[in-house]
Amino acid sequence: MNTQEVENTILTDYSGFKRMSFISGDTSVDDISVMEINTTHGLFFNYIKPDHYFTPTYCLQFVVKGQLNITVNHRDYVVKANEAFLITPDFLAEKPKEVNNYVQMHVLSLSRKFMQELNPQFPLPLISYIYVHPTWKMTEHKTQRVLHYLDLLRDVLDDKDRTAAIHLVRSLFYYLAGKESFTQQAFGSVSRSEDIAGRFMLLVDEHCEQQHSLDWYADKLNLTTRYVANTVKQTLGMTASACIEQALMQRARTMLYTTSMTIQEIADKLGFQNQSHFGTFFKRHAGVSPATFRKNNAI
Repeated sequence: MNTQEVENTILTDYSGFKRMSFISGDTSVDDISVMEINTTHGLFFNYIKPDHYFTPTYCLQFVVKGQLNITVNHRDYVVKANEAFLITPDFLAEKPKEVNNYVQMHVLSLSRKFMQELNPQFPLPLISYIYVHPTWKMTEHKTQRVLHYLDLLRDVLDDKDRTAAIHLVRSLFYYLAGKESFTQQAFGSVSRSEDIAGRFMLLVDEHCEQQHSLDWYADKLNLTTRYVANTVKQTLGMTASACIEQALMQRARTMLYTTSMTIQEIADKLGFQNQSHFGTFFKRHAGVSPATFRKNNAI
């Protein structure tokens, strides 16, 4: 049994969690998957380790019934029925502290590679909005429409039709970007500060592996470094430099955990001057060396 099959078996064994359909990626992370979580028979959240983690994928979750209390980037959110939230690879998530009774939700998980294929025609306002407001409300009608999309997507994934999946997911996001998907106070009324912070995070997501300097991002935004730093800090609650470093750490952890790349190769991939600089950076954030991290998290 290969690594993917082992992971799928383990996840299916956790009561309440069902892997519905997926297309495998280059690593143990699927390129795209559609799942359903039903906690009637158990709480799969108890099996998430560690308590704080960077998800390796874009994880869009639609709550149909029940309620979740979640923490993303040190901010608490309550997600109820007919609400959705998105955790991106650059977000620090915490294992839910509590699940109120019964929760039913559907999850669309997309790898970074899959998202890059969507980006040329991707609705920028939606992503900019989500980086600042990861949770939003939908009508019951809208939620049911989304579930129809996901049902069709499952059929496409079962056929391993990646091209059709890309078109369907792009269509789904455009559907979600309609103004009625969001409260009137949210989407459509994004402030200048929120727009800048969202576009900054998009650039970090795309370029952090080679661009570590805040000056570079400010130049791309046609703004001063100081203005970008102040805006990101006020809007996201963390410094712009911390956002870049957080994204780098997520990439580093994922590569150490899911690939056979050497530490030198990872250092090169992430734009570090040499392996020593990468090791110092990683240990400062993780508390252990890259080699120790890989050993402790071996599959």
